[in-house]
This record gives sequence, structure tokens and C-alpha cells, in this order.
Amino acid sequence: MTVKGREMQRKRLPGCLSIMVVGLLALGGCVPKITEQQLQRLRELRAQERQLMQDIQRKESEKGRLQREIASRQAELSQCQDRKRFVQDKLARWPNVWPDYAPPSPKDTAAAPGVEMRPRKKR
Repeated sequence: MTVKGREMQRKRLPGCLSIMVVGLLALGGCVPKITEQQLQRLRELRAQERQLMQDIQRKESEKGRLQREIASRQAELSQCQDRKRFVQDKLARWPNVWPDYAPPSPKDTAAAPGVEMRPRKKR
């Protein structure tokens, strides 16, 4: 390059830079702003979000309550099954259900001396 060309570039450089700065400032001022419709929609969505969060919390507490109820019912079922097994075992061994049990003799069931046995009145 010649000396003249370099001088011309030096003169143009500040002008180009100033045009670029002004252009950037102008573009920066053109930031899109939210409209009233968008603001209203945003409010509606936030209200809907709050409602959904409350619904989620309500359902989670209901889920916990139902899980506790299920556990209680399963414990009750387990007790009933244990009782059922006990009764079925005793029925399977009938009439000798309790081999170590000896029924009382008629002498043992007689009234003690001086004790009077009265028949019960029917109602």
C-alpha cells in the first residue's frame, strides 16, 4: 500500500467506528417489549401453575393416606390368614385337637356340697 492509502484508512476508521456504535445503540433501543395480552397470558399461566402445584400437594397427601390404609388392611389380612390357618389345622386334627387336654369327669363337674344348682328361668 501506498502512504496515501494508509492515511485514507486512518481517516475512515474513526468514521466507521462511530457509525457502528450509533448502529448498535439504535438496535439496542429496539428491544421488543411485552404486550398487555402477553402479560395477561403470563398471569393466567402463573395462576394455573399455582393451582396445579396445590393439586399435586393434595394428591401426594392423599396418596400417603391411601398407602397407610393399604398397609393397615394388609396387616389385618395377615392376622385373618393366621387365624384361618390355626382353625384349619385344628379342624384337620379333629376330634383330637388338643391331645394334652383331658375333659373333666362327671364327678368333677358335680356341684360342691352345700351349693344348690337352680335351673335358669327362660325369658
